[in-house]
Amino acid sequence: MKKESVDERIMQTAARLFYTQGYNLTGINQLIDEAGIAKPSLYNNYRSKTDVLLAYLDRQASALFDALEGHLREIQGARNKIIGIFEYSIARNHATNFGGCPFLKINAEIMPSEKIVLERVQAVKSRFRDLLFQLVTGLDDKKGFSDQALADMLYFMLEGSRASASISKQIADMESAIATIKMII
Repeated sequence: MKKESVDERIMQTAARLFYTQGYNLTGINQLIDEAGIAKPSLYNNYRSKTDVLLAYLDRQASALFDALEGHLREIQGARNKIIGIFEYSIARNHATNFGGCPFLKINAEIMPSEKIVLERVQAVKSRFRDLLFQLVTGLDDKKGFSDQALADMLYFMLEGSRASASISKQIADMESAIATIKMII
């Protein structure tokens, strides 16, 4: 078996298990068994469960932003792109059956001392914040808000409405956030 196919099986299995049952409840032996690989195959690719987690987070981030950029590519204008980010998040909530943000799920499970994992989660959230800030700078009417204040507000609305959708298992709060944004920008 090629290294890539073993790695892919590890990552697909880790993604499913970490997302559905959690990182802490997923043991190395379960990961090995469900991936259908030998223990040495895992350790030929990753030194530890933390390394598997880091690779999972990197892949999740890459897939998320690739898909988001693809979604936004066809949308014209900063205002419409901002709304498009929220619409994309609604679609992701539906696709995951309101399972929640994989990065926040991991963040809730790790200890503060696991700095490298925390940095990966923070990097994803910072990337969303930066994207919103870049888009805000292209808006004509900011209703008196500074670029930073408006970008922060949009970020908090995005994160809050996504969390609310995950809790309530419905998109009403995300739709409400979009309606509010349309009034503001």
